[in-house]
Amino acid sequence: MTAGLLFVTACTKNDPVYSTTFTIAGERIHIATTSTSKARALRVFSQLKEDSLYIEKYWNPLRSGTLRRTNTLLSSGKQFSAPPSIIPMIKLSQKYAQLSNGKFDAARGKYLHTWGYYNNHGGKASATKASLTAASGESLQPPPRSSDVKIDDFRLQTDNPNVMFDFGLLSKGYSLEMFAKSLRENGIYNAIINLGGDFKAIGTRSGAPWNIGIPRGDNTGVLATVNIAEGESVMTLGSYSWQSIASNPLNYPVYDPATQAPVEHTTSVTVLHRDATLASAAAQAIFASGPQLWQQTAIAMGVDEVLLIDNKDKIHLTANLHKRLDFTQINPDLDIVTLLR
Repeated sequence: MTAGLLFVTACTKNDPVYSTTFTIAGERIHIATTSTSKARALRVFSQLKEDSLYIEKYWNPLRSGTLRRTNTLLSSGKQFSAPPSIIPMIKLSQKYAQLSNGKFDAARGKYLHTWGYYNNHGGKASATKASLTAASGESLQPPPRSSDVKIDDFRLQTDNPNVMFDFGLLSKGYSLEMFAKSLRENGIYNAIINLGGDFKAIGTRSGAPWNIGIPRGDNTGVLATVNIAEGESVMTLGSYSWQSIASNPLNYPVYDPATQAPVEHTTSVTVLHRDATLASAAAQAIFASGPQLWQQTAIAMGVDEVLLIDNKDKIHLTANLHKRLDFTQINPDLDIVTLLR
């Protein structure tokens, strides 16, 4: 899709806001900037659209691209030279798998394959409730772990044939940081980046904080709004209908290490943190942990602004995040906790 330019008026100082929207890897990207010139905005938007092709080319496991080739070579057991774009993501997966005690691990893509999430016809997701239910409880031996991958400079090797990487939300967090870095390097210091409902703030909106919405657990509307400051990120992972899982490769069932099946106890998790990449991994780890264990995982991951909605629509959240939220619902069912490190 061709990047478009929209013009609106900001509520403070009447600074113009320029924005662009385009789609890559099934996700809608919307970027709005202020306190810059139209010419600069147009030039940078064009560059960012080119940068976004990186996501599709290198990190989409459903396409016959870099990640798919890497997964095929990993399953061979032989050492091989990997593209430089893959190495940082595998190292991040190893880091966050260790921090989360295995609640998050991007090496578990083969479970998605086992559940029928992938097919080989056109590279589209094909998961259905029936296929996921039928595969629930199936165990892969040895279980896939990112720590099973040995990294020697740019060479990779694993003895575990079940390792298959799917970076999922992690690639979105990494991409948000990549876009933010590019904006700053090109002289834009006030912007909001929205990548499929996940956000990264740069500077302000003409002196006022950027305000974004946090979706309800069933994704039917806005649960609350929050002002986000310079450098803050908001990552949300929600459960999806089977139709949306089948149509969008970045909508996928979250793996529950306890049951070796898709998570059923949680419908949504939102994490606020300055590092979008960390927040994305933490959201997946907390989602897998569920309403009973989410606090321990949040502490281990080093995040203290967290919201979790369980499958009974109860909202569990940290006190640090609660004081920042403006709920659209009157008297929601809240369980507010203070995380003790």
